[in-house]
Amino acid sequence: MSDSLPPLGELSEPQKYERLVERLPDVWWNDAGPFAGLHQLNVARVDYFRRVFGGFGGKRALDVGCGGGILAETLATEGAVVTGIDPSEKSLEVAREHARRSGLSIDYRLGTAENLASGNVPVGFDLVFAVDVLEHVDDVPRTLAAIAQVLAPGGGLGFLTHNRTIAAFLRLIWDEEYVQHTMPEGFHDFARFITPEELTAALARNGMVVQEMTGVARADDGSGRRVLTPDLSVTYLGWALRTR
Repeated sequence: MSDSLPPLGELSEPQKYERLVERLPDVWWNDAGPFAGLHQLNVARVDYFRRVFGGFGGKRALDVGCGGGILAETLATEGAVVTGIDPSEKSLEVAREHARRSGLSIDYRLGTAENLASGNVPVGFDLVFAVDVLEHVDDVPRTLAAIAQVLAPGGGLGFLTHNRTIAAFLRLIWDEEYVQHTMPEGFHDFARFITPEELTAALARNGMVVQEMTGVARADDGSGRRVLTPDLSVTYLGWALRTR
């Protein structure tokens, strides 16, 4: 697989995704490519969010950094009214075409997480999801402030990101990018990883109170499926409530 994966370290975060889609047009929905694990992860995160948010039916949901639409399509299939925003036009082209073929109506818009509140997307969402995106944005405080502005009071934020630990570096960067070559070299920037304590404090400064966090890991049975774990040292997800 390494021969087909372009090195990405010299590119900006949006350009990384543009380059990947250029090289591998089916990267978002290929069950054997570098994003295959996202589909396995999506099962676990959707199960979790479905439980903590009491389902998605009839709720207005925003998927921040929606990419090719993996989470957005699941939310729409389960009855949510979904808007997706992403800075990669090539990824959005894939998302729009896949939704069309799947018979789903999803409002995909070009834009960055930091500029959510600039008028490019509506406000008053019941749910906002920031999964696998916070470690790719250029300005986390600005992103969280923008999320707070478009999330309705009493609404929920679902998040998933990576902890800034040696364990996360070894698992997600060293092993996947440089040993196994299942991900492109330079895809992740360790300096952008966020500790749970940092994220909790940053959310609180924007009126969003973390209700729960839990770790995510691969099952030990070799299936590739993801399971929840008390260990937050690598990847963790959770949810926060906008209280003001």
